[in-house]
Amino acid sequence: MRITRLVANFGLPLLAKELTEQAARKRTFVIRVVYATILFLMASLFFYQTLQFVTSSPLAVLGHGKNMFATLVGLQFAGIYFFMPAMASGVITQEKERASLQLLFLTRLGPWTILFEKLLGRLVPMGCFLLLSLPLLGFAYTLGGVSRDMLWKGAWMLFLATVQMGTLALACSAFFRTTVAAFMASYVIAFLMFFGPYFCLMIAMFAGWALNLNFERIFAEYFPNASPGLFIVALFPFFTPPYFFSDTLGAGGFGTWTTVAHSTIVLGVCAGFLALARRFLVDRAFLPPWNPLVSLFRARRRRAVPLRQSSPLRQPSVAAVAGVLPADEPVAGLREFVGFLADGEVAESLPADEPIAWRETTKRVLGDAKHIWLLLLIVEVPLIALCLLMGHAESYMTSLITAPLRFLMWLLAVLVILVKSASLVAGERTHQTLEVLCTSPLTGREIVLQKFRGVRRIIFALCLPFLTVSLFVPWWVERQAQYYRHVVDNFSTRLYMVCAVFSIAIYFPLVAWLSLMIGLRFKTQIRAIIGSMAAIAAWCIAPLVFIVLPLVIMADSFGRTSAGSDDWKIFIELASLLSPATIIFINEATALHEYPGPWLSVWLNFAVYGAVLVAIRATCLKNADRWLGRAEGKEPL
Repeated sequence: MRITRLVANFGLPLLAKELTEQAARKRTFVIRVVYATILFLMASLFFYQTLQFVTSSPLAVLGHGKNMFATLVGLQFAGIYFFMPAMASGVITQEKERASLQLLFLTRLGPWTILFEKLLGRLVPMGCFLLLSLPLLGFAYTLGGVSRDMLWKGAWMLFLATVQMGTLALACSAFFRTTVAAFMASYVIAFLMFFGPYFCLMIAMFAGWALNLNFERIFAEYFPNASPGLFIVALFPFFTPPYFFSDTLGAGGFGTWTTVAHSTIVLGVCAGFLALARRFLVDRAFLPPWNPLVSLFRARRRRAVPLRQSSPLRQPSVAAVAGVLPADEPVAGLREFVGFLADGEVAESLPADEPIAWRETTKRVLGDAKHIWLLLLIVEVPLIALCLLMGHAESYMTSLITAPLRFLMWLLAVLVILVKSASLVAGERTHQTLEVLCTSPLTGREIVLQKFRGVRRIIFALCLPFLTVSLFVPWWVERQAQYYRHVVDNFSTRLYMVCAVFSIAIYFPLVAWLSLMIGLRFKTQIRAIIGSMAAIAAWCIAPLVFIVLPLVIMADSFGRTSAGSDDWKIFIELASLLSPATIIFINEATALHEYPGPWLSVWLNFAVYGAVLVAIRATCLKNADRWLGRAEGKEPL
């Protein structure tokens, strides 16, 4: 009997169920074919210039496998960090949302078994994606330059990154009640974990410079024999790619001890995430709807406004009721009295003509104006202090933090807008409230516009931190004129500000409406979010890889025999604007003056994307009734 039970425990029924359900879906194989096709096409374009040496001499290509191998592993790292949290953040929360987690607890599976099988159910599909690159890795290995140790180290680093992101998403899924919250927390915690030590060290160096403390001299005095690997461990203790690329592309690498130290840290973090997931799985399995930010804001409001009850049972007194109900405005007084009975204080006015907009802007944390402005204040004050500190620091130190800061600000802002917009309608479908919403005497256009009101407030709030950074850059460039004279001579403050303002004004709504359109077409939140992420990533990367890179290859061949290479260069630079991310990076790098007709390029770029924004918005509003299910049409995906 004991042997039978032991065999049954190793049967992995939950893992078998997860993999069987994935294998039964047609989209699983479609996604793998698309992934493999894109991977091989990108590899062929990236390696074209390397492989063209074969035409001159077959032996000339030998020894170039090292760079090819590093490129392939870099692409795999990007896929892991980008898609693994999205794949694994809903493994537990989906069970909570479907009210099926309690059924799992009734089985013979223990908490650890549930966690490990759920984790393996996401690691196996990601492993299949990684295995698709084996033919390319084998080809790079045959070209030479790739040692056996490098090959095994690349596989080990990819395994570490996969397990790390999987366990992080699993812990977030066990802690949070909804898939969207777990999804957002996975990316935010990963961002803080990977780049938090780097930014903290840079800020400490700025503070030391302000206090006339030379940390480099102090460190050299106390640690004279410290190796460069120690700095990598201090700057990126949890981020794997720097360790791989330093050993692969660097001169000799940082030594084996650095890899061992990093692997020990990452495995310890993974064990900690698993322990947290084990604790949260049971303790937070049946939590009622609760938001810590809402509770914090309500507690603050109740402390600020004294309660006007006279009894311990929080019943309003006659005098309090009389004070709330004015004689000259009975309707307004009635609304305030309802809020008084609910919260012990005068609440916000009830909806009048736009009930859905009222729900989105008063009952959502990221929709309520008071909550948004308080969160914005928490972000804006440290950002202004950091900009002032960086403005008085040395130029090379400032450049080490400004470029990553602006890039990550865009990444996080796009992620927040994407998740909020994609969840507007898909979230209603997930919670089975869309049918109730559609019974309201409103048109589909009105429902979509009112649902979008909360996203619009988020966009307005995000504009302030970006404008702060946009105002800081010209000021910093002018202050560093003696170090960057070649930049200052070509830098136009007016062109930079116009490009920065239009980037915010057009790209943020464009991301919002594109995500909303995708959310209208998908059934579940997580599917809508992943689809929106894939669409935006493809829009930013595909033009550069499949249009610009082939043009560069053609221009390289054409320019050797023709005098029209300058025309090719202009054409390639204009073609790069097909990616919406190009103008942002070029502007933040203060290199717009290198484009042909900088003002013309800027106006052309934003005119095209403004027209695309108008077209996507009109499409959403035109098809709102059909996509909401209020008119006959195709079923959501």
